[in-house]
Amino acid sequence: MNLTALIVTWNRLPQLKNTVKATLALPFQNIVIVNNGSTDGTESWLEGLTESRIHLVHASKNLGGSEGFYLGSEYISKNIHTEWVVFYDDDAWPAKDFIQNFIELELNEPSIICAKVVDRKGNPCQMNLPWRRRTITFKDNLQYIFQPENFAVSANSSCEVISCSFVGSVVHASILKKTYNHIHRDLFIYFDDVYYGYYLHLQGFKLYYRPKLVMIHDIGDRITNNMATWKSYYLVRNMILSRVIFKSNSFFSINAIIFRIVKYLLVALKSQDKSYSVRLLFKAIKDGLQDNRTPLDR
Repeated sequence: MNLTALIVTWNRLPQLKNTVKATLALPFQNIVIVNNGSTDGTESWLEGLTESRIHLVHASKNLGGSEGFYLGSEYISKNIHTEWVVFYDDDAWPAKDFIQNFIELELNEPSIICAKVVDRKGNPCQMNLPWRRRTITFKDNLQYIFQPENFAVSANSSCEVISCSFVGSVVHASILKKTYNHIHRDLFIYFDDVYYGYYLHLQGFKLYYRPKLVMIHDIGDRITNNMATWKSYYLVRNMILSRVIFKSNSFFSINAIIFRIVKYLLVALKSQDKSYSVRLLFKAIKDGLQDNRTPLDR
């Protein structure tokens, strides 16, 4: 079975070294690494690698993970003969038995397979769990707070899903070649993977969650840290853009959007720089409604 790894990196050279080492230990036929304009010595380190399986794509500047996965998918579709493509970031890597367990799935048709993503302690990464169904009503959104397993997958149970994460997704190359243009490269971060997976679902492709496949995600203490205000901007803006991208089939309903905006407003009001956080929240709402996808100038 011919598998290609697709890794996107930006300014995380120590983590990237771990990821590349773990990836090289597995029998991938090809490893594509997209460097999003890193300024920490990543480019020179990558250029010094002599492993023939590695292919490098250097972007001139950082336009976000969405751009990186788009560029990598484009490169693979145009230059590499492969059967499956495994997506992940520079702080993640497949478990040692990943490829063997993937082979044992005995897949008979092109599809999208989502792995179980865990942190270094073996705990499921909530941010990488794919969705089984959307939250549409206010009741759904309240229920999601207390019973997320009714909407996202249960970490240890196989099932069909309607979205994917770009950490731990395995996409059949024939599907990727036909659809990579629907990776929204202008979203910068957040929901680019959800929307790509949801698009594939709407097109009739099958997406499955298979916890037998394990991907390790070195998220450190990000769960306990407060989210940076600029990241909240992309969450809100890109959530609203779902209405632009999918029209009547929007991944996020109006109820879901309002519910989450109230949540982020409460977070903004508790932040250290309350004025800036609230201003940026309203900018996110405005830019989403006006389909302004220009990245923030940080």
